Amino acid sequence: MYHALLVDDEVHAVRGLQAGVNWERLNVGSVYTAHSLKQAQEVFRSQSVHLMVCDIEMPLGSGLELAAWVKEHYPDTETIFLTCHSDFQFAQQAIQLDSFDYLLKPVDYSELETVIGRAFDKMAKARELRSFEETHHHYRRLWESHQPVVAELFWQDLIQRKIPSNPEALCGHLRKAGLAFSENIRFLTVYTRVQRWHKELSERDQRIMEYALRNVLQEAMETTPGAAVIPVANGSFLTVIPLELPVNNAETYEHCDAFIRNCNQYLYCDISCYVGDRVPLYELVGMLRSLQQLDENNVTQINRTFILSESKKKGSRLDPAPLAGWAEWMKQGARDKLSEQVSKYLESWKAFDGSVDAQALHAFYQDFLQMIFFVLQSKGLQANQVFAQNLLTDKPESVLRSLASLQEWVRYVIEVAMNHIHAIEENLSVVDKAKRFIAEQIGQQDLSREDIARHVYLNPDYLSRIFKKETGMSLSDFLQQSRIEYAKELLANTGQSVSDIAVASGYSNLSYFSTIFKKATGVNPVDYRKRSQQK
Repeated sequence: MYHALLVDDEVHAVRGLQAGVNWERLNVGSVYTAHSLKQAQEVFRSQSVHLMVCDIEMPLGSGLELAAWVKEHYPDTETIFLTCHSDFQFAQQAIQLDSFDYLLKPVDYSELETVIGRAFDKMAKARELRSFEETHHHYRRLWESHQPVVAELFWQDLIQRKIPSNPEALCGHLRKAGLAFSENIRFLTVYTRVQRWHKELSERDQRIMEYALRNVLQEAMETTPGAAVIPVANGSFLTVIPLELPVNNAETYEHCDAFIRNCNQYLYCDISCYVGDRVPLYELVGMLRSLQQLDENNVTQINRTFILSESKKKGSRLDPAPLAGWAEWMKQGARDKLSEQVSKYLESWKAFDGSVDAQALHAFYQDFLQMIFFVLQSKGLQANQVFAQNLLTDKPESVLRSLASLQEWVRYVIEVAMNHIHAIEENLSVVDKAKRFIAEQIGQQDLSREDIARHVYLNPDYLSRIFKKETGMSLSDFLQQSRIEYAKELLANTGQSVSDIAVASGYSNLSYFSTIFKKATGVNPVDYRKRSQQK
């Protein structure tokens, strides 16, 4: 709850603010009042005040003088000034005193509520930042004083396969590390990985927060003799717990879920836990790999506990992405419709849960990128002219780490590609747009003059006149020529049958296609292909 102080030498103005503002909705528990600088100072000395709403012009000490005093003695209090005059000098002094806002009387209560709400949002963010900085500072000091121990080196060597995973070799290395476990001991493994930090961290700060996370895990294991927390990779840890008896899965869920909630609240991260089976020490490395695979295939869930023995892959099948339809919307410039449908399709994956894994993300990524490249090529654009080089050459691990990352990447790709396509379309003449549309629709057998005119928003007769004036050809002749040129390209460079090429070029009748082709080139399609292959 917040506490507010209203300061104005006019009693009715203070009462108006008390009654006119919905303080309860703003989460304000107490609204104190004062009618002079001195009375306001007395309130500050006896009460906690988060927000001061203050008149500037008062006879026994101005609001500006009061604000200067508050800034010196209570710097966390936010101040909103009210005044009857739009005097620049007053506004300038208010800014110099770091006041939150400056409003003219008579003030609109809804506007004042909005400003107060923003002031409280600023305070909340400042508190969160201070809490983060205190946590960061605490664990930074611990991190700087931390020194590796022999036992830790044993576990590191084990998971990095520097120690052979056979019972005889392990016994010798255990003795050297000063570790001893009875023969009936089995090891429960819990693989923990940070999925996302809530704040943007530098590499150094991320290492410090990872150390904080490790410290929390170690504190949780203090009562378990022989337990170890081993860093595996950036943001991931393996907790090894020696146990004689099987564990209760319900208790495991409870402990892991509580740990996840604490990480969300105090370490500012999303995190998931993957619990393995109890295994002998020589099987521990294999169990770690099984848990890592479980994590790699978890692309839809965050802040969850997974138990390996209960995590069987479901058999539901994903519907294939309607890439052909998306490509058409992209060609037509239907940005909003495309974005909406792609987003809706990917959101539907969440319902399949166990059926959506890393392989599904990889397949979609490749197919989607291929569709983008196809559309760009149809628009006369090369991918390296549109996207940054790293999108084309870097490995897509970060994109394919989760469904959320993939969705963010897809939105970026659509936005960039559509912006380039739109820019090109804007710079094309009407005739160029008509030519481009014909090239895109070349396989449509019923493509008509009316279809082309509709695409460029012109009357068919008018389009025909300006098209012939600029190109010297009628629309129908240009369409026929374009179909023949496309067929020539397919005949020379592909192994498709002549009948398939006829259909792809917009001809449903093979005999008619052959007649038109021979009339245009002097040879039939089969002879043209033979000549092209001989060159």
